[in-house]
Amino acid sequence: MKMQFHKGSALLVATALAILGLVIFQLTWIKHSRHLSEEIFNQRVTMALCSTVENYCDGAICQKGDDEAPACGSNKTSSNMVSANVESDSVFRAELRKSLNFYQIHLDFRLVRVDGASSQTDETGCGWIIPLPTAAGEEPILYQLDFPDKNAFVLGEMKFMIAATVLILLFTTVVLLSANWALLRQKRLLQTNVDFFNNMAHEFRTPLTNVGLAAGMLARKDPDIKGRSLLDVIRRENAKLLAQVERILHLARLENGDHALEKENLLLLDLLQYVVDEMDMQIQEKGAKVAIVPVPERLEVFGDRLHLGNVFRNLLDNALKYGGPNPEIVISVKEQSPGVLISIQDNGAGIPSSERKLIFQKFQRAGQGDLHEQKGFGLGLAYVKSMVEMHKGFVRVSSELNQGSVFEVFLPRIA
Repeated sequence: MKMQFHKGSALLVATALAILGLVIFQLTWIKHSRHLSEEIFNQRVTMALCSTVENYCDGAICQKGDDEAPACGSNKTSSNMVSANVESDSVFRAELRKSLNFYQIHLDFRLVRVDGASSQTDETGCGWIIPLPTAAGEEPILYQLDFPDKNAFVLGEMKFMIAATVLILLFTTVVLLSANWALLRQKRLLQTNVDFFNNMAHEFRTPLTNVGLAAGMLARKDPDIKGRSLLDVIRRENAKLLAQVERILHLARLENGDHALEKENLLLLDLLQYVVDEMDMQIQEKGAKVAIVPVPERLEVFGDRLHLGNVFRNLLDNALKYGGPNPEIVISVKEQSPGVLISIQDNGAGIPSSERKLIFQKFQRAGQGDLHEQKGFGLGLAYVKSMVEMHKGFVRVSSELNQGSVFEVFLPRIA
């Protein structure tokens, strides 16, 4: 449950960061686009001013000084000097209006006469200084041109871009939040199902344990009881159900991260032989042959006796199930620094290449379509993989159709 909570929290945090990153990117892009739009606007105004000043100054060449402001040529004679009241000169204003309209700037403007001390554009670049020549030897008259509605005009030019950005952000946010909501809902549903199966497994374990104890006591009390074979069936099937219940509970504890292993140095040969002896009834029932290739008696592995026994029990049970009518199983061991590689080989039908990666997942079983000849929930190999990895080892399979399978488990020899 803790792991599921952390995964859900990480998903929400990742989604929030993704949305925040997208918003920052879009805002930066809009800011850059506005800067470009203002530059284009300024260039249009500058060209309109050049055209107006040239025409107003009787065709003089429009020159730009260091401050990029248009100015009439300084070679004018006094007969060509302009009026000192340009702001009220209807001819100049009409010419400027015509030029601005030509460059698609349909904004109201203001012309204000300024002195040299205040002749500067504002920080937003909304003002242009227009030096107009007067009599020879005199300082030019300075006028400032600005547009009160410039910001609204620039934003209006960007309205499509802003609207598209807002729509993209809203769409992406809705999609991500909807996906997160759906995933969290699926996780809650999955967790509910897992809790149900775990609780059911707990409820089943007690009566199954009691049935097994009662069958054992009955067999010991009256060894010559009639229907002995039926009693053996009860004990065998009860053991199978208990094994399935234990697998479910072990996997649940592993997923919740609250399962601690009790590791110790184990004699590998003794552990393998104990598992084979314990499953003797199943081996005989299948008519199988199980051989353990000689293993050094003092060869040890470091692990949990109970769970490593369950690992080999699951692999041997899997080989018996899919070993065909006359299973032949060989268990061998190879020493590999810094551990050992245990192989369990069978002569069964093999596993298709498309299913080899799936068999170690929960509720996944090799079969033909939806038909499975062998019973089970598909939990055994998932348990094997989880437990071997908790021992800092690995499990792998090699198989060919109709040529059997080989499951290999690597385990460390020391802590």
